[in-house]
Amino acid sequence: MARDNDDVEDEDESDEDVEYVLFQGALNGKEANLEDNRKLAAAGLRPAKELVSEALADKCDSFRFEPKGPRYVASFSVDGVRRAGPRFPVKLGNAIVQILKLLAGLDPGVRDKKQQGAIKAEYREIKFEITVKAIPGKEGESLSVIFRATKIKRIVPDDIGIPDRICKLIRGQAANGNGVVLIVGPPESGLTTTAHCAMRSIDTYRFESFILGEMGNREILNVSVFEPDPDHTLDDTIERIHRNDGKVIYFTDLEDPAVAKTICDNAGRICVVAEMTAPDAPRGVAKFVEMVGDPALVASQLKAVVTSKLIRKLCRKCREAFRPTGRLLAQLGLPEDTATLYRAAAPPDEEDLEEGEEPEVCRACDGVGFRGRAAIFEMVEVTDGMKEVIAAGADAVAIKNKVREEKQLTMQMDALRLVADGTTGLEELQRAFRPPQRKKKPARRRRP
Repeated sequence: MARDNDDVEDEDESDEDVEYVLFQGALNGKEANLEDNRKLAAAGLRPAKELVSEALADKCDSFRFEPKGPRYVASFSVDGVRRAGPRFPVKLGNAIVQILKLLAGLDPGVRDKKQQGAIKAEYREIKFEITVKAIPGKEGESLSVIFRATKIKRIVPDDIGIPDRICKLIRGQAANGNGVVLIVGPPESGLTTTAHCAMRSIDTYRFESFILGEMGNREILNVSVFEPDPDHTLDDTIERIHRNDGKVIYFTDLEDPAVAKTICDNAGRICVVAEMTAPDAPRGVAKFVEMVGDPALVASQLKAVVTSKLIRKLCRKCREAFRPTGRLLAQLGLPEDTATLYRAAAPPDEEDLEEGEEPEVCRACDGVGFRGRAAIFEMVEVTDGMKEVIAAGADAVAIKNKVREEKQLTMQMDALRLVADGTTGLEELQRAFRPPQRKKKPARRRRP
């Protein structure tokens, strides 16, 4: 339930039972000078700690903090599901925005441009990297705040469940030393984690690999960031990497059409793995074709486009087993001998409770029925048939139809794997794949 913090500055509560996040400096090393920003710190530091601590205590993945009318409103994302967070008066909310910017190594005085930084932090003995994105708007600045636990420094494909067929394809292209593999997804979808895990499927001890782009605080085992000569073109840089026996280049952020064209022009002699924003794999193919501007060239050099989506996992403590009917198994395409599936625990029947009795809630998931998330995957593999579709300049719909025709890996197919092994339930798939509801247009007034 949302809490209104209109009187937050007048509260006089004991801090003995409250555990606050510890901010430990900006990731970029820029020191937050609280002495020179004494008024800002006095107004915003404690409420900022309270807001971030509440989000972490609620196991948030991220939250948005934005002005709406007379208040700043927080919107928490827990396992990808949004819910209302606390509200603050505009003046206090703005102080929270500016102090978080300062702590993240950003300039509080700049309010008309996008900025991004990160804070090193600790909460309940867990280290976090808190990314802070400041976004200007008509009513004031909004923040997008993303949490990442840093205790796991290096993860491998099995950690997020990348299917073997995807890993084998990427390994094969690295061994061949040619072709383009795109890892795509919408912002804040785990895209970078998927891309890094995809790179970890390559034997980088056998195949020399380099990174072009910013890595922030992350690293990929045995893959070095390549420092281009500022006087060199991208063609020159790729040539230098090739001369250094480079087999694979990882591009961290592919959004420039000129870069996309250069990648395709050079993909005959070096394997490229690139991270690119796109809603899904078929639309990733269509976007790449549009960026390059040459469907035939893309068809000849693109090998696969991979995307992932995070869905909620059933709580292992309270999930309920049920025996599926043969009809249900046939509808899902699951084996006939599947004896058990799982679903979220049903809430207690209020009629069974005595007057004044509170229902028992699972402590592991707070009664939600889900805890944590798992990734499902989709891959458009550029087969001979898919090459023809791409070379003809087909749109994302035609590409998706070809994927279905060739029975390639789709998210729906991969999600059923997690239903079959009890990781998630059918109700979660219905939620995750429900088409977004269109906003109703206001009715026009008839003139008298």
